[in-house]
Amino acid sequence: VSANSARKWHKWLMAIVGIQFFIWSLTGLYMVLFNIHFIHGETLVTPANSTLTSTTINHEFSTIYQQYPEVKNLTLITVLNKTVYRFSSAGKLVAVDAATGVELNKLSKTRAIAIAKQHLATPLMVKSAKLLNKQAPSELSARHLPVWRIEFDSLASPTLYISHTTGELVTKRHHYWRVFDWFWRFHIMDYDDGENVANWFLLLIALIAVLAAISGTILSYRRLI
Repeated sequence: VSANSARKWHKWLMAIVGIQFFIWSLTGLYMVLFNIHFIHGETLVTPANSTLTSTTINHEFSTIYQQYPEVKNLTLITVLNKTVYRFSSAGKLVAVDAATGVELNKLSKTRAIAIAKQHLATPLMVKSAKLLNKQAPSELSARHLPVWRIEFDSLASPTLYISHTTGELVTKRHHYWRVFDWFWRFHIMDYDDGENVANWFLLLIALIAVLAAISGTILSYRRLI
């Protein structure tokens, strides 16, 4: 391959992938600059207290199975210092007070805010609290609905999602995560939901990038000799 041919091929191939090279560099830099645990919002909340005592459990497992014959995925959780049975039955999520055996009412706005504040690592003012019933935002899986979306007043806009049924912290988000999510989509060239890392567009551009690198290598070799 002559130097002129290598130069021509390299010029046109880089014209196609040059912008994507810049996007890969920019998005990759952002993703390596920030600790992934920070991006996941782990620093937003206090570590979960998994300690349970028998004194808070007066309602036995066997009784739960008698009351709800279709129980699946039965677990014990702590909500506002109260021990709660969490499980699914007949296709719906159920929460039962482990001390009294009474099924809990749906979470009120006041209690949802209290739970969110209890989870938050740094005290902040609540900016908004909204119940999401039917449509989940792109940053939340629809399987968690219904949830309370509690947003706090801060530069990063930390947001906690609290289950309307059980009072559990479903997930946490902030602006750094949202930027990371969009950068990830641009990085893998999946602009829909960012889940397909083997999409044809990425494979095509990657192939062209490899050809551009090969032509550039040939051009450099020709110039050196």
